[in-house]
Amino acid sequence: MDTIIILLRGNSGSGKTTVAKALHQQLGAEAVLISQDVFRREIFHVKDTPNNHAVGLMMEALLYARGKVPFIIVEGIFAREKYQDFLLFLLESFEKCLIYYFDVSFQTTIERHRTRPQRAFFSESSLQKWWLEKDLLFGENGIASKSNDTSNKSVLLKEKMFTEKQTISEMITMILEDTKQFQK
Repeated sequence: MDTIIILLRGNSGSGKTTVAKALHQQLGAEAVLISQDVFRREIFHVKDTPNNHAVGLMMEALLYARGKVPFIIVEGIFAREKYQDFLLFLLESFEKCLIYYFDVSFQTTIERHRTRPQRAFFSESSLQKWWLEKDLLFGENGIASKSNDTSNKSVLLKEKMFTEKQTISEMITMILEDTKQFQK
């Protein structure tokens, strides 16, 4: 069984965890959810630094789930510079990858933060300090290519963007539609 990676990235409070959980709920037993915050904050209790202990366990979980389920949802901030090794591992280890970036305004993330349980654990000034404007994996156009090991063909990767104008339902519909390109 081929496994499709669905990578959801963006700033804190951008909506990626909400969408990931809703998508996971909809896909049920056909999907595994790997959440950066669960591995980093809940399992290891480590700071968000490059190559922290949570990264290795996320890599192991990805490899373990590969071929066992049709979908692996990977969600987190995954800042490009800080997590470049993990992100490269992900893109090189899985032939089928869908990548989404939550391009949400800082003001929207502040408004959302005020309604979340996490507001007790970190402040709005922390959000400002962590903020990364358009932290796209592949630069401004969001497009890159990688070679396909099995066919030696180049595969085009495009990081699609979600905005605060889209509903959770619209985002999930878009993701599910995008998975169909791999299911032909």
